[in-house]
Amino acid sequence: MSLTLDQLIEQTEGLMSLPAITMRLNEMVDDPKASATDIANLISQDPSLTLRLLKLANSPLYGFSSRVDTISRAVTVIGAGRIRELVIASTVPRAFDAVESPLLSLEDFWRHSIYCGLAARLLAEQVMPKRAETVFIAGLLHDVGRLLIFNREPDEAHEAFLLALQQAGELGPQSAERQVLGYDHADVGGELAARWKLPVSLQECIRYHHRPAEAREFPQEVALVHMANSVAHMAELDTRDERDAPPVDPVAFERTGLNAAALRSVVDQAQQQVVEAEALLLGGES
Repeated sequence: MSLTLDQLIEQTEGLMSLPAITMRLNEMVDDPKASATDIANLISQDPSLTLRLLKLANSPLYGFSSRVDTISRAVTVIGAGRIRELVIASTVPRAFDAVESPLLSLEDFWRHSIYCGLAARLLAEQVMPKRAETVFIAGLLHDVGRLLIFNREPDEAHEAFLLALQQAGELGPQSAERQVLGYDHADVGGELAARWKLPVSLQECIRYHHRPAEAREFPQEVALVHMANSVAHMAELDTRDERDAPPVDPVAFERTGLNAAALRSVVDQAQQQVVEAEALLLGGES
């Protein structure tokens, strides 16, 4: 008997959690009484997080126009909302360090996730540049539910994988998961993001990245992550033929105004950025 979605999430709460500082920062950014100084003081309590944030802020990955040398300056120049996104990008992958599965390579998982984040941002820069960093984080986190399913329900995950292989072309991986488990990895990831009280835009992008037509509050952001997932597969396979990747729902093209050529155009850029992004997001503290 497989776990229900609620049971799966409850079981993982002891396995992984966001650092307390990330949870507190998330609350402070949404609190109108919290000042930039309050936010900077909170982050500065964690030297390793401070170092990672400054490395991210000054990297070509983010490319802010002026040197960011202190957290106080970062909060002032970049803004509290974008600082929160940097903290999420820096801490969430580490929250999953304890999640292992013999059926899933964490190296491959995070490479696909980073590709998706990079592609989402590159696409967003053409459509809604002010939201580019948000969709980068959403792309980075879009598949976190897969980690939980493979860790807590390995037999069912394997069954769904085989089912999708056997019915390739008729049944996608997420449909196979729903058939076996009653929910898919996007449902799991969306629920986890909600439990962690991540911004609603991230929750919706994660929950609907395979079903963009169902997005209501952030339809463009969800559409971008949906398309970026296909671009990520193309980048990993080093192909420019979208038929080699999961198909894009036409509603995503409608909501963004982009076309298949736009997807092909960002594959090279994502491939050029992925190694540095992996080092920044997954590397050590030094």
